[in-house]
Amino acid sequence: MRTFLKDKTLIFNEFRDEVFSHYPQAVIEEAVARLLVEIKGIKKIPYDTITTTLLGVLSKTETYNVMSTLMELQKKVKHDSELLASMKDPAYNVHRTIAMSICGLYGSGAISLFGFMDCKFRFFFPTKRPKSFISKGICAIVASTASVIISENVKEDYTERNLALLAARGVALDDMVEILDTLQRPYNPDMERSLCEEHVLAVLRKQQTFHALQLAIKIDTAVEAGEFNPQYNHIVGQDEGLFGVDESIATAVPLMYGTIALTNFGYLDKEKIGIIKELDSDHSEGKCNTFIDDMVCGIVAAACGRLAHNNVPTYSKPLK
Repeated sequence: MRTFLKDKTLIFNEFRDEVFSHYPQAVIEEAVARLLVEIKGIKKIPYDTITTTLLGVLSKTETYNVMSTLMELQKKVKHDSELLASMKDPAYNVHRTIAMSICGLYGSGAISLFGFMDCKFRFFFPTKRPKSFISKGICAIVASTASVIISENVKEDYTERNLALLAARGVALDDMVEILDTLQRPYNPDMERSLCEEHVLAVLRKQQTFHALQLAIKIDTAVEAGEFNPQYNHIVGQDEGLFGVDESIATAVPLMYGTIALTNFGYLDKEKIGIIKELDSDHSEGKCNTFIDDMVCGIVAAACGRLAHNNVPTYSKPLK
């Protein structure tokens, strides 16, 4: 059997052919164009831009994993009466949950577009069945493609601003590189450390990283200054176990890099390696690091996912 480690190009070519056998490429591209008109009034997007962007979405490992699952389930449901009966329930949502994993790579905007596509499915695909597994995946692909096109005007590099924000809270670039190196070294013992720095910096270039990081620090510093009501200041200042908004904001970053990044976020949040542990345990002089420690987890986890998706490791499982 072929694997990502050896045959990625061939696997993805076959994958695109299978997707287009269900929904022809021209039909998907037309849906993207109609969505851009409906949502943003954008009427003059060149079709070669839509084509390039669509193929970019389809080239993501996460897209392959999700769509392959949905297409295999579509085959199975034809012969599984129990699964078919469940899908006929109006409350059935598992196919949407799976499909939206693709949108997660492109932020909340893509998720919002997915909801619009899902509700108005027949408008975009009048001859297709809206409740199938594949239809939900196609909604996610169209929504993600449109989201990338909409956000293409955001070209600004946020690296320096993000590094300045982190430095103001005692976090240096090398602190994050060190954690990423620790996580990835077991998969690739001969990896250059500079590769880790490259992927951390790539995450720091993102506007979405800046927005999440800025907000996280604004909340931490406001708690330190006592700007919120006493009850809220106490809950956040003590980093109480049932308070999860810090993780909620921080996961906006790894979500851009797939479920591998999200898994690494959970691991770092529990293990608290390096600077993350230092931030989590530093409550001196009324300091509040409730949000910033999770943001560091999120940035490193995102870099971990990005590195994993863009480089072939020596080992598919960590070397003991």
